[in-house]
Amino acid sequence: MQLEIEELNAEAFSPFGKVIEKPERHQDAEGPGWKWWGENVLLEGEGRPYAVGYLYLEPAELVFDWAERHMLSDELVIPVGGDALVYVAPPDFPTEPGRLPSLQSFRVFRVREGQAALFGKGVWHGAPLAVDGPVKAIVLLLQHSGIQDGYVVRFEDTPLRIAN
Repeated sequence: MQLEIEELNAEAFSPFGKVIEKPERHQDAEGPGWKWWGENVLLEGEGRPYAVGYLYLEPAELVFDWAERHMLSDELVIPVGGDALVYVAPPDFPTEPGRLPSLQSFRVFRVREGQAALFGKGVWHGAPLAVDGPVKAIVLLLQHSGIQDGYVVRFEDTPLRIAN
């Protein structure tokens, strides 16, 4: 199966979380050379601090054969220095955290530099993919989510390809 790349926008991404980008509203403060929009999206802490991770991505084959999710943590992915692709599937089967929805429910979004994708709790996803060259990504999620709240499913026999 092959998936088309979609532009990241609030409406299309709403089943999976939120899009973070420069707000349309007037800034909260400004000064010489800067403008500030504060508290655009709040991340719930569930009693633990958020951890900041760093990803280095290089272009590779646009295919994936695994996905993960966290039932207690949102996850924020912020590309830096270029665009990245994120693949997501809905947070179906909340009482069965290791149960993957149908592979047909996955979608792929291009997160442009200056945007960020906030995956909601339980949303299936994997590592972002570089498309136009090396790119970095900053990732925020609750501390120890990978260990305490990480559900990974592999589907090596039926990998999903991304049209480019």
